[in-house]
Amino acid sequence: MFIFILYSLDIKSEVQKSQLEVNNSKECPLPIPWLNSKQHGIEFFAIPSAFNLNRSQSFQSGRVYGMDVTSGAAVGALLLDLYDDVDRTDIASTKDDIPLRVLDLCCAPGLKLCMMADLLPPSSMVVGVDISSQRISLCKKIIKKYHIDEATCGHKHSKDKTITPSKSSTTIRLYCTDSTTFGMNNTQEGLVFDSNTALLENESKGKRKRMNKSARAREKRRLKELQQREEGDANDNSNEQQIGDSLSRQEPNTTTATEKVQASSTSKQKRDDVTLQTFDKVLVDAECSSDGAIRHRNIDKQQPSSSSMPSRIPTWNDTNMNELIDLQKKLIESGFRLLKRGGIMVYSTCSLSSMQNEQVVLWLLNKYNDAYIIPVSFNSYDKSSLQDLPFIEKGSIHGTVRFNPLNIKESKYILPGSGFFLAKIGKRYDSHKHDCPASILT
Repeated sequence: MFIFILYSLDIKSEVQKSQLEVNNSKECPLPIPWLNSKQHGIEFFAIPSAFNLNRSQSFQSGRVYGMDVTSGAAVGALLLDLYDDVDRTDIASTKDDIPLRVLDLCCAPGLKLCMMADLLPPSSMVVGVDISSQRISLCKKIIKKYHIDEATCGHKHSKDKTITPSKSSTTIRLYCTDSTTFGMNNTQEGLVFDSNTALLENESKGKRKRMNKSARAREKRRLKELQQREEGDANDNSNEQQIGDSLSRQEPNTTTATEKVQASSTSKQKRDDVTLQTFDKVLVDAECSSDGAIRHRNIDKQQPSSSSMPSRIPTWNDTNMNELIDLQKKLIESGFRLLKRGGIMVYSTCSLSSMQNEQVVLWLLNKYNDAYIIPVSFNSYDKSSLQDLPFIEKGSIHGTVRFNPLNIKESKYILPGSGFFLAKIGKRYDSHKHDCPASILT
């Protein structure tokens, strides 16, 4: 089991508190050296699986998340370049203080959203999408715990006393809609949560534990206005942005009026299916067969089922695997379509199947000339290890990563969590530049 400690807290103090809670042991929690970066706010620790995290004061007060470390690796790879092994000349450079728009296309249960919101620069926005109203309800509950409610927001314990829920620096929005068509053909709908709106309602409700009828109507009206504003901003910005993209490789002061009209027409045609502003970074943690979630399956066998996390329906198996792979291709394509030029996307699953991982990524690379792999290596990042960690494997596409718990044979290694696949994908500024995808296969 793993916990993620909020970046704004005194890490040493929080570790000591956790040591007292975990059987008063100085051996736990154990840091995760191949992922952690104190400088960038990534602090994961392993705790015994038998420990009841729900009863922990650190958990109840919102100072830690109970989150799989491989999911943390996906967020880290998306937001940071720490784990990259590549020349970044074709990747959009962003300063630490520049706000970003980030999309989590398969966002349930919501912990990745919270982690992103904690790590992003001030005034950034994180958008989460899920088709299931039940799973979105769980996302709302988790986001309210960590970012809205005064009693459970861990930031109130921050070393920086100016950080409070009412001064949240990142906006979080949730859409309950189909992730494969999100933002297409003027059908954008389903905005069901906005953290700024929730903060206003939380402040106005006083001692009431639930929203009354007028408060719900007021929230619904505000969300509708926000959605209309988002669509309007996208329409205002899309043509100018796409003209810039089309002409970005031309010499200054040499573009004729006719060329500008042609570029505008071409750009509009490319943008007809996107009705919202594109994103700097996109995470597609896709629906999968979950065959890599070995630890979770073992826990499920030992414990009674819980209704806190809605079950995944349908159950994916050999009889409907083609349907699943088709869905994964639609998800990765949707994420790439919503990614701005120079942006970064991470595609991940908790499966170890090459059909759901490398083959889906290769399908995207073959279809889009402007898609390319950004190699990552967590083994290279862990400077404390003199040899490769056995549970971190290279994927069959160069630069992709697999976390395989089946490879652990010695107790000295900190368990990697679930089986997991991760690919970091960039979107070129120039869509005509293309390297043959076959050349990246190992």
